[in-house]
Amino acid sequence: MDDLGSYRVPREAQLGREIRMEERRSANRLALLGVGGVLLLCVCLCIGIAGVLSQTGFDPFANVGAISIFGGEPTATPRAARGEPTLVPFGRAVRSDSGQRVTVTAYQRPLPAEGIEIPDGQELVLVTVRVDNSRTTGAPLKYDPEDFALVTENGERYEVYIGGITTGENLTAGEVGPGENVKGDLIFFVYSDVPEFQLAWTAADGKTRLMRLTR
Repeated sequence: MDDLGSYRVPREAQLGREIRMEERRSANRLALLGVGGVLLLCVCLCIGIAGVLSQTGFDPFANVGAISIFGGEPTATPRAARGEPTLVPFGRAVRSDSGQRVTVTAYQRPLPAEGIEIPDGQELVLVTVRVDNSRTTGAPLKYDPEDFALVTENGERYEVYIGGITTGENLTAGEVGPGENVKGDLIFFVYSDVPEFQLAWTAADGKTRLMRLTR
């Protein structure tokens, strides 16, 4: 009888495992090759589309360099400077960056005047304004009648007349506290043949606002 103690079972199971592992490696290589082929096909397709578009005058890569790779805003050429200020309707307030507001409350042209010598071809104009401090706290805001002027569509400018002519309620330089307002008259000498004026207000922020003087 043979000695069974020296008998060893053949290692078919391990051989079978090695074969299956090798088959799995082959499958992974095939999958990677398939994915690579798809990506290569997509790249070729994109290049082909870009070439067709460029032939039609459209360059899909024209603005690529203007956009940040981190998703920021394009570094394109700055926009042109803004044009003339928006013309605000009569009776509507305009506001400065500091919170000061100005409203035209009355307009009279010509302003009747007795005992005042007015040059030929000229007349007086009266504009009444209200100046508000829309802030509820903080320091008072300064105002000055010389911040105002009459302007025309052609760029002509007429300064406030600071002299002996008064309505008794002329606007004078001063300050307006938070939540308060002041009202006063502005007087201008203008040419009678100018058809229309607008009131320009240059606030402390350096910006000019335009207000219509008729409804």
